[in-house]
Amino acid sequence: MSTLDEAITKRHRLSIWHVYHKGDEHISITPFINPRKELGSNKKRHDKLAAEYPKSRDRTNESNSYFVHRPTLLFHNTPRTLRRGNRKNGTPICLIKCGAFWRNWTIQFGGNLKDVIDPRGVVKWECRSNPNNTTLNDDRALKGYKVRTWRVWGESGESYHRQVNARRKAEKEELAEGKQKAKALDNGPVRTENITEAGKQDSSYSQTQFPSPPSYSAVQQEAMPRPAVAEEAVRLNWSSPFSLNTRRYSFEYANIKFSWKGTRDVHPDDKLARWFMPFSHLKLIARLPGIESEEIFVGKYTPSFAYRKFGELWVFDSVVSELLSEEYSSTWIEQARGSELRDIWQTRLYELIMATAMSAEGGNSC
Repeated sequence: MSTLDEAITKRHRLSIWHVYHKGDEHISITPFINPRKELGSNKKRHDKLAAEYPKSRDRTNESNSYFVHRPTLLFHNTPRTLRRGNRKNGTPICLIKCGAFWRNWTIQFGGNLKDVIDPRGVVKWECRSNPNNTTLNDDRALKGYKVRTWRVWGESGESYHRQVNARRKAEKEELAEGKQKAKALDNGPVRTENITEAGKQDSSYSQTQFPSPPSYSAVQQEAMPRPAVAEEAVRLNWSSPFSLNTRRYSFEYANIKFSWKGTRDVHPDDKLARWFMPFSHLKLIARLPGIESEEIFVGKYTPSFAYRKFGELWVFDSVVSELLSEEYSSTWIEQARGSELRDIWQTRLYELIMATAMSAEGGNSC
């Protein structure tokens, strides 16, 4: 089994991601250091870090960062959304659903998420997978959330909530006005006319050639979104909560078994973290089919003492590249074909590493 030092020596291609607080609830995952959110409040130290890590022009590039959006909806345990970029309205990558007592997480991927997630950050009620809105025994099923007529201060999507209720009010007034007009016509005098045979033919001809336009309600029903399901779902399980290996979270993808597990194997520069937080560090290992006894070091997560920083996530890009090119990983080959190192961040495997890292540290960061 390779240690972190051996992996650093052999795998020189390494990505270091800084996991910061973004507001009170959200998380920013970026390769760029933020001196003001690092440990210590000394301005001299901040200036030193700013000089050592100058701002990059690529900070605004959506493909260079990730964002975990945590929507707030009263009486609901809404799933988090992993997004691309450093904003809460970035392109959705997957939904991260937390199970009871953090025993398991369901990570749902899909290119259609950008169409079914509303500005609140949750799935639209019209796009729920099942009519009864249940997700039992179906990891790909999406749960929808209604827009209520009332809203509690602090809930997500204030402007969207107002727009929906304003539209509802306008539709209600339009419907009431239509009923009043229909009632007035029904109560008015009835006038009969003698229609000749030629007149009947003209009337039937006009109805067939020039049909009446569809009503507003019919057009609205055609434009309503349809039920949706996730393209792919991966389950992350807390393997042994009542054992000596309590810090172990496992998932399986493309016949490869992955595990985030507690470790004291940290970088020599992080001796302080090793002494004070010996069981808070996690490392990601992979076991290949047929040779599960061998563990491949993929990455690690180290918590931080800083108030506005959750920690650092290290991912060995060279290991991910090798996993993408293995014969048994045909699912990933199509995604990685023709990709260079910078495009590895766009693959499903890399996105899965990010999502599971935030889930495994769910008790603190997610």
